[in-house]
Amino acid sequence: MRANYLSKRETSRLVNEILETPWGQALGGKRPRQALELREDDLRIYKVGDLIVVRLGDALFPALLEEYNSEALALLPSLIVDMGAVPYISRGADVMRPGVRDVEGELRRDEILVVRDERHRKALAIARSLVDRQTFNSMERGKVAANLHHIGDKVWKLIEKGRRVLEQA
Repeated sequence: MRANYLSKRETSRLVNEILETPWGQALGGKRPRQALELREDDLRIYKVGDLIVVRLGDALFPALLEEYNSEALALLPSLIVDMGAVPYISRGADVMRPGVRDVEGELRRDEILVVRDERHRKALAIARSLVDRQTFNSMERGKVAANLHHIGDKVWKLIEKGRRVLEQA
């Protein structure tokens, strides 16, 4: 794991990219001047303002940390899954149509969304939608979202490993 602060130019680019996302409003109109980066292989974790943001491949999304990202997670569309799907999604399985009880917000193909359980509405995973609302409504079976980040995965472990550094930033 490597940790370093981004240059002002790199921070500005990252902030602009975050502001273009549906959850970018969670920055609260502030334009942070510093961003801390933790990196390991192709995985990047950023502390930008009060947000913890993940870049995994070409995807940029808020981490599953309610204490930092509750506002950002609330701004994302949600797939509400039944309690039978929870253990599978929590271990990294993709979201299948039969397990989805409801959709909150706008569902568009290739967009980042939050997967929540039906009982407590707790965030279980960050996923990328594979279908739009119209296709979703016509489906009875099949994958509707690809799991990108769940509790206990490599993103979670890197955040835990670097928690002290992130909290000091």
